[in-house]
Amino acid sequence: MDLRRHDLNLLVALEALLDESSVTGASRRLNLSQSAVSAALDRLRHAYGDPLLVRVGNRMEPTALARQIHGPLKEALAAVAATLEVPKDFDPASANLHLRLGLSDYMGLMLLPRLYGVLAREAPNVSLEVLPKFRNEVLSRLSAGELDVATAVDPPEGEGFVSMPLLEERFVVAMHRGHPLARRPLTLARLLDHPHVVVTAHGYSAEIADRALAARGKSRRIAVSVPAFASAFAMLADNDLVSIVPLRIARDQAARFGLRLRRPPLAIPGYTLSLCWHVRTQHDPARAWFRDRILAAAGAPGYRSAR
Repeated sequence: MDLRRHDLNLLVALEALLDESSVTGASRRLNLSQSAVSAALDRLRHAYGDPLLVRVGNRMEPTALARQIHGPLKEALAAVAATLEVPKDFDPASANLHLRLGLSDYMGLMLLPRLYGVLAREAPNVSLEVLPKFRNEVLSRLSAGELDVATAVDPPEGEGFVSMPLLEERFVVAMHRGHPLARRPLTLARLLDHPHVVVTAHGYSAEIADRALAARGKSRRIAVSVPAFASAFAMLADNDLVSIVPLRIARDQAARFGLRLRRPPLAIPGYTLSLCWHVRTQHDPARAWFRDRILAAAGAPGYRSAR
């Protein structure tokens, strides 16, 4: 059926007529004149090829077709009404919702324990799915609705995306506490004498460090490349490797892995990690609440909760 050929307002009138079994009752319910409702009933009879309501004594009775379509009609109109209702408030305590967050293990290690604590306390029926985040997939997955929110170093530019700074990062050199470089003065030459481990899934960190070295005409020997920070820190804990890593994640995990952190012997620019989402979810109360909790859990710079 081509809906463009039909006046869907007539379905609202039909629901009232079938509920009330009365033109008078339907007109009162719809706040329309009896003549307007009678005209709507004539048009409905023509459209369906059925009288829909017939007089039996002093009352109107629905036909067999009217009885057949009454239930589905009410369900369809209720579904349409639900799509037109703009939610104004979100109650996390009673919400039953599934949220998807795109993260590398950088924020997984630092953020997720605190974030889960908030969700468990405030929204016990909200489930969280954390999906791996790759730089070249952030925009497409946000656009497709596969992610509700994701982190990115280079916030997506252009129409359709919103971002907010999540945290500022700078770099340190990490090694285990008994490493030969742990207590000696750390010079660039000594740093480059030792094999390095790099994290590939957080590739911009490695790129920033390598560009800083290249600016000095230097390069490092990469002995191991791993996909996650947890793997890198485990490698550092048990081997005489070194790694140039973001300060926050290294400081957060230093005690767990027995790491010693040193200031780099060269200038390495920092970067800003941002939280990104599609403009489609900008005004959704549930997603706004979720972003609010992520920003608060991360201690975002200049962030103030709206709640």
